[in-house]
Amino acid sequence: MPTEDTDTRLSTTADVKIREAVLGDYDQIAALGTRSGLNTPSRQEWEHLWVDNPVFKKFAHWPIGWIAEHNGVVVGYFGNIPVNYSFKGRELVAASVYSTSLDHPYRGYAIMLIKRYLTWGHKIQFLVCTTANASSSKLVEATRVPRVPTGDWGNSVFWITNYHDFLAVALERKGWPKFFAYPAAAALRARDRLAKSPSWMQQTCELKTCDGFDQRFDVFWEELQRAYPNRLLSNRSREVLQWHFKYALEQKRVWVLTFEEQSRILAYAIFFRHDNREIKLKRVRLIDFQVLNGDTQLLRPMLAWALRRCQAEGIHMLEAYGFRPDKQGVIDSLAPYRRRLPAWFYSYKTWDKDLIEQLKDPEVWDPSHFDGDSSL
Repeated sequence: MPTEDTDTRLSTTADVKIREAVLGDYDQIAALGTRSGLNTPSRQEWEHLWVDNPVFKKFAHWPIGWIAEHNGVVVGYFGNIPVNYSFKGRELVAASVYSTSLDHPYRGYAIMLIKRYLTWGHKIQFLVCTTANASSSKLVEATRVPRVPTGDWGNSVFWITNYHDFLAVALERKGWPKFFAYPAAAALRARDRLAKSPSWMQQTCELKTCDGFDQRFDVFWEELQRAYPNRLLSNRSREVLQWHFKYALEQKRVWVLTFEEQSRILAYAIFFRHDNREIKLKRVRLIDFQVLNGDTQLLRPMLAWALRRCQAEGIHMLEAYGFRPDKQGVIDSLAPYRRRLPAWFYSYKTWDKDLIEQLKDPEVWDPSHFDGDSSL
């Protein structure tokens, strides 16, 4: 557990104090998240992000975040999760912004929390932010933190996989009668068949599902690094994958799909249940796709598999966005819908002079929702 040092001493501006968070702050941080409309994990799940994190264990001290406190009440929080990447044969340690939230009267103190975060960030290679919202993205942009230079993180492409229920959600949001969903669903289904022929969904290859991550994923991770040594790749070792998806696997919120040859994994896709509980929208998102030989066309049968499963389970939509052009191009050619997101979701910051120049190159990046905290 982090202990207080020079960085964690309380600094006071008016009657609001900024200090390093500790695991004992969970109850108040959870209450703040609930007030801010965030999904609050259990204490066990929340602590797991650090105490069972393979990267966290490498450090004698790693701050789990910073809080703004007023009269003993936590009114703001910026979480800080350690992650690591492989790049040109070396490990890079990064920090992911996590679960940022502030009570409305105290949002002016956000810049102080960001400054504390950025000041500490000089101690590691870089920071990533993959879950900004409409408010926090403005603060991120104000600090001139650059956007990831490849992948569109401002627009989503998607399929409707349950027309009636998807439209019922949309109609309810607008205050219109739900019975309109029946004729609208029939019309939309017909429109989609004309706009994007579903014949591609008949393309099949032998795919397998996994309930967890075995030793083969370590072999795949080693081969992936050798296949793309000049790409910045978030660590996908078995240990990290198991930590990352521990509770999602237990709660059956993640689907792991592999393409294999004699039990050797050649490609995999991970789909993640990412519902919008506020509007009762059931949603699955493609969060990662990796292939050893660069054959991105393997996305087709994998997406077809996911679409059929979404339809069978009554999921409202399947979406996929943010990938590098060779992957996203396949997705865009198949998906009939596009929506604008409330913010640009992926930004980063580094102070390493060599990395500053290298990370400007779009070819270096292979971004996905596995990065940062997007799927935690």
